[in-house]
This record gives sequence, C-alpha cells and structure tokens, in this order.
Amino acid sequence: MPRVSDMKKRLTDAALDLMWENSYGTTSVEAICERAGAKKGSFYYFFKSK
Repeated sequence: MPRVSDMKKRLTDAALDLMWENSYGTTSVEAICERAGAKKGSFYYFFKSK
C-alpha cells in the first residue's frame, strides 16, 4: 500500500490520466481509486467530491 503522504498525488495523477483517456463525465471515483490503488475512503479524505 502506498504511503499516505503519496496518496493524494497518486489519486490526482490517476484522475488526470483517466479524464485524459476518457472524459470527466465517464470517469468515476471508483475508477480513480482503482487506478491509484486506494480505497474510496482515502479519496474522500483528500477531496470533497470528484
């Protein structure tokens, strides 16, 4: 599991990659978390929403 200090960057990078590959509308929080290797709770710890 990645370090907590790296997780926000991993989530951000995953979101940007997925939105670039697909689109904002088709990118889900679940897909972002899967790409980043994070749990959904980690996403909402750092971000209020997608």
